[in-house]
Amino acid sequence: MPDVRRISLSLLLALFAFGGTGAATVQDDFPVEGTFHWGPFRVRPTFQLRDTGYDSNVFLEDGREISDFTSTTQGGLKMFSLFRDRGVIQVEEVLDYVLYAQNGSLNHLNNLTRSKGAYYMKRGVVFAEFQYLSVRERPSTEIDYRVRRRESMLGTGWRFVWPHSSLQFRLGRDVFDYESGVEAGQNIPPALNRVEKRITVTGTRQLLPKTTGLLEWEGTRIDFDKEPTDIELDSDSSSRRFSGGLQFDPSAFIKGTLKVGVKRLEPDSRTREGYEGIVGDVALLYRFTGLTSLELRGRRGVEFTIASNNLYYLDRSYGATLTQKLADRVAGEVGIDRQR
Repeated sequence: MPDVRRISLSLLLALFAFGGTGAATVQDDFPVEGTFHWGPFRVRPTFQLRDTGYDSNVFLEDGREISDFTSTTQGGLKMFSLFRDRGVIQVEEVLDYVLYAQNGSLNHLNNLTRSKGAYYMKRGVVFAEFQYLSVRERPSTEIDYRVRRRESMLGTGWRFVWPHSSLQFRLGRDVFDYESGVEAGQNIPPALNRVEKRITVTGTRQLLPKTTGLLEWEGTRIDFDKEPTDIELDSDSSSRRFSGGLQFDPSAFIKGTLKVGVKRLEPDSRTREGYEGIVGDVALLYRFTGLTSLELRGRRGVEFTIASNNLYYLDRSYGATLTQKLADRVAGEVGIDRQR
């Protein structure tokens, strides 16, 4: 297996690490359209009323489905400051309020804070980013409590850019912290609190005027906070993923990303069963006209479980949303999502 990983990474570098001397620009990554000045900052506020509709199984239970009407109100503010054509600093805050008509105990507030700094040079971009997420997870058969998940993500890297290709190296450290909110769920944080350290190498190559090929390799080390007294119950693990896919330009009739690959999750304990199989993400938007579009999305991924006799479970979801633009800054949506 190490030889295969080495060959895959070498192939990624060989395919994408060539080209001319073009460079990314700060204007491409941080467009000023739709913003207004506030002191030294460019500001873009947002407001959405989304995910409004009928939920057939709010507790994700097998055999006892409880339905409800739900809606999410979202407000956001993004600010960034440009330093000539070389540097940028960006800060973003997004707040969600999730409302249920009959199950008021599920109402909650989520928040996302992001910041990023980047410096543009002749042959690429150096960047650093931080993200803090606080979200109350949806109750399920496995975790039937109002669990709040907090994630602190820190990353830095270098992206090389040529006229028709790019190569990015990123180092990241993600800290996951859970809060059950009730005494009955006190075993959840010890089972899921963890630190994930990863290195990601992503290469892209333009295949057609509005279509780009993508290859990505990622190695991750997962260390859980709780050290079990029995080493056979240790959940610490390592994982490797190699994916390929396509990216479609935002100006094309189809835009978005399709990424499918193979992931191998290897627990430190030999008695733990790991995973080796297909994972993937898809988020594609097809524009029928300038006013009407259809978004298709799907995911197959590996998540960690609180079950003492198992390490992970497969999360599979898919959905679609039809959007109709009503005015310059107003659109209506109708969609459906399913998750297993």
